[in-house]
Amino acid sequence: MGEIKVSPDYNWFRSTVPLKKIIVDDDDSKIWSLYDAGPRSIRCPLIFLPPVSGTADVFFQQILALTGWGYRVIALQYPVYWDHLEFCDGFRKLLDHLQLDKVHLFGASLGGFLAQKFAEYTHKSPRVHSLILCN
Repeated sequence: MGEIKVSPDYNWFRSTVPLKKIIVDDDDSKIWSLYDAGPRSIRCPLIFLPPVSGTADVFFQQILALTGWGYRVIALQYPVYWDHLEFCDGFRKLLDHLQLDKVHLFGASLGGFLAQKFAEYTHKSPRVHSLILCN
C-alpha cells in the first residue's frame, strides 16, 4: 500500500471521495467503512467486497473509472464477524441503512465467498441483482 499512497491518482481519489463510517449493529464496535461514489439517484449500485487482507481502498481505480462512466460504486471494508450468518445480517442492515433494495456485488476472495452467502441468505427476497466473483 506504500507505493499506492504516494500515487497522484490515489491522492486525488482520497481528496474527492470521503471515507464514511457507519454503525448498523447494536454492538458499537462493528464499524463499516465505505466509499460511496457516483450518482445517488442510482438505486442499484455496484458494491465491492474486498479480500481478507484488503480494504475498501484497493478498489480506488475501479471507483474512479466506473464513476467516470456514470455508475454508482460503493467499496466496503467490513467489520470482523466470526460467522457468515452474522455478516449477512450486518450487511442487510447496512443496505437498509443506505436504502438499497437491490445491488450488484463484486467479491474478491473472501469478499466473493461473502457475496455468495449473502445471495443465498436473501434468496427468498432477493437483494442481489448480480454477482461478479474473482479469486
